[in-house]
Amino acid sequence: MTGPLAIEGQWISPWVTFDFEATEIVPSWNLSAPPEATVVVSLEARLDDGTTTGWLPTAHWNDLPADITTPSATTRSSESSDTSAQTTSQIVSLQVDTLTASAPRRLNAARLKIETDAQPAGEAAVQVVLHLAALSGFAPGKCQHHEQGQNHEQGANEQGANASRKPPTAPLAVPVRSQMLHADTHRAVGGGGESWCSPTSMVMLQEFWRGRPLDAETKEHPVPWTALRTYDAAYSRAGNWSFNVAHVGRREADGQGLEALVTRLHSLAEAQTLTDGGIPLAASVSFTSDELPEAGYETDGHLLVIAGFTASGDVVVNDPAAPDDAGVRRTYPRGVFDLAWRRSNRTVYLVHPTDVPLPPAPADEPTW
Repeated sequence: MTGPLAIEGQWISPWVTFDFEATEIVPSWNLSAPPEATVVVSLEARLDDGTTTGWLPTAHWNDLPADITTPSATTRSSESSDTSAQTTSQIVSLQVDTLTASAPRRLNAARLKIETDAQPAGEAAVQVVLHLAALSGFAPGKCQHHEQGQNHEQGANEQGANASRKPPTAPLAVPVRSQMLHADTHRAVGGGGESWCSPTSMVMLQEFWRGRPLDAETKEHPVPWTALRTYDAAYSRAGNWSFNVAHVGRREADGQGLEALVTRLHSLAEAQTLTDGGIPLAASVSFTSDELPEAGYETDGHLLVIAGFTASGDVVVNDPAAPDDAGVRRTYPRGVFDLAWRRSNRTVYLVHPTDVPLPPAPADEPTW
């Protein structure tokens, strides 16, 4: 669903019907709005038995920096809830940025509502312009989820891609940024270091396309500057997927800028289609130190940038967990990387300028 579309009060999308039965949904939105303009985003989903969840508030969002002295006072916040559609066997759970259906229930359609908050002292709501509203649904069988501590071979779609893998283009020259250089920065709002992989990855994508996103007044380094504007007061972190794409995709009044969304790919072959087309992407991974010793750490959840592939198919990344900028550029083995990525159902941030088209999407089940 795309705009631009002026919102004054509220906007409700049409129902988006999935070609598959989803277990999870992640929403994305890009707006033109003053930083202080707060919108309330709600999600409604339809279950496979025809019942609906009703409107579930998912977020209060604006682009103001978090309050570093009183983080709980920060107005940008996700909402989490459990609800049921008629019976306890039809429960869905909303946690931070993801709506999940409890087995055996599945989700086959969804829609978004965006409302502008009234300003203080009863003033009228600020008008915002919607440029993108997207719903990413995860279907089992395409991107299987795996728990840590188990041994798994590559997925069938990745094995099939191995036999006909085309030679990659040269990896993209994505600027390098280490999150670890900011380990002692703004500890009250997430503290940098290990907790800032998501905004650091977004900074690298921003800089690839648009150069350094500096605050004109303070000249603060772009990593903490971005982290303060993606911090989720309810989650107490800067890793909310929806908030990261909303910040990077916030447009100027003329509508120019970057389009950003959360989606899930089917394979590394799809990732290569994007990087060969000049589009780097940020991927969500998790792995143990034994599985990926090249990383030098282990993680239950981490964001890094896929910049391209080697001739043998291994993955060239910008890993912000490096201790300094010089160590960010790395190459990780293809099979192990795919296992680590599959644990997030191959979730990615997809960012590109509005005037740079994406490569053609897969025809059978488009993921962008």
